Amino acid sequence: MNVASFDRRDLVMLMSLFRMNLGDRFLGSSLGLVWAVLSPLMLMGIFCFVFTFVFPGRLPGKSDSHSYLIWLVSGYGPWLAVNEGLMSATSSVVSNTGVVKNIAFKSEILPIVGALMGLVPLGVGLVVILALQVVGGEAPKWTLVLLPFVLAIQLLFISGIGLFLSALNVFVRDTALILPNCLTMILFASPIFYNLSAYPAPIRAFLVYNPVYIIAELYRVIVVDGTLPPTWMVIYMTVLSVCAFAGGLWWFRRLKSFFDTRL
Repeated sequence: MNVASFDRRDLVMLMSLFRMNLGDRFLGSSLGLVWAVLSPLMLMGIFCFVFTFVFPGRLPGKSDSHSYLIWLVSGYGPWLAVNEGLMSATSSVVSNTGVVKNIAFKSEILPIVGALMGLVPLGVGLVVILALQVVGGEAPKWTLVLLPFVLAIQLLFISGIGLFLSALNVFVRDTALILPNCLTMILFASPIFYNLSAYPAPIRAFLVYNPVYIIAELYRVIVVDGTLPPTWMVIYMTVLSVCAFAGGLWWFRRLKSFFDTRL
């Protein structure tokens, strides 16, 4: 079976590179892969403390902090996946110069591997949410069966943006340097820590179409509320993700023949 010129051998290569990248990320550290869990846990803990005790946040119609914590993590976990996925994907080609030059394979796999790196903090976030729900006496929602679909849309979107940025980063190395600042601005410009209703009405009209907000909202509706996501969000994000991946793949394949002169 061949999809977008990718076949079974490419899938095997994809999984091998993912395992290698995950192992290399914490190579030499005393705790090793434990950091893959500790790092997102520490970030979640910091933001949960800040928005629970320093700048207390509450959900409309609810006065307890427990429900807000679940809501916060259900948005911040997917954001960590977006952040980690884009950062890894953008630097994937440049940081694997030796692999690109010496091994015959489809180099467009590398940004997709980078996008997969976001699965680790996302998985940690989902476990934290389920633990908080159990502590609060809530049973897991039946809508969790929809998570693979939402995850597929998210990975397709991040992979598409990652393909574009990774190819651009080969020629403009400032891309990887400016990306963390851009992602920080996107984080605080998106309804991740605050409800959408907290933003001014004129801004709200634009934020509702923010893909980062929609990804977080899809997780919140499925994992926290236990309801089906709005149809327009599913259609909008699916179309956007397919277009992003197709566009990113076209851009990458158009530029990769020139990589050898810049790596």
